[in-house]
Amino acid sequence: MSDETRHYFGGYYHVKVLAHCTVSLDKRHFDDESQYLEARHMLGESVRFERILEKMAVPEQDIASVRKQLVDAFKDTTLRYLMAPDFDCRLVRNEYRICKNKSTGKGFQGELT
Repeated sequence: MSDETRHYFGGYYHVKVLAHCTVSLDKRHFDDESQYLEARHMLGESVRFERILEKMAVPEQDIASVRKQLVDAFKDTTLRYLMAPDFDCRLVRNEYRICKNKSTGKGFQGELT
């Protein structure tokens, strides 16, 4: 995690924490060698998981407590997902699917309501 908090205006701040990790592509993430090679070509050697945790207009004296609240909420809601044994495979395959759909013109197929 990295703290990217910055001054917003007056005595207020934009509290921003960036949660991220990098997962290297591995042949085990794919059904066959050709998928792996295609993914390496499209994605490179790794993919990045990234979540921005933020809150605007935080008084200076509240920065530490708001940062802690953001990180605690992230841990409560997302850490279990990140710690799953298949997280790396799921992340890589999802990024590959998204990239492949973009390159073939297959985007969102649902209806907007």
